[in-house]
Amino acid sequence: MNEGGWSCPHEIKGTCDIIKKECDPGDKGCVLFGKAKFASMDSPSNEAFEKRMERKMKQMLEENKE
Repeated sequence: MNEGGWSCPHEIKGTCDIIKKECDPGDKGCVLFGKAKFASMDSPSNEAFEKRMERKMKQMLEENKE
């Protein structure tokens, strides 16, 4: 399913070597989960990414207060 200019070192013949199922970048268990936002609105990574960014912003604001 990898469609784009990026290729994953964990994909072997279309299967993720980490989670042992069809490669779907951003799926839970993927090394990109929560670290990237995908164009596909139904990617499970998108919600995790947004939460991660919110935590980072809160942390930065707390550090700036000190």
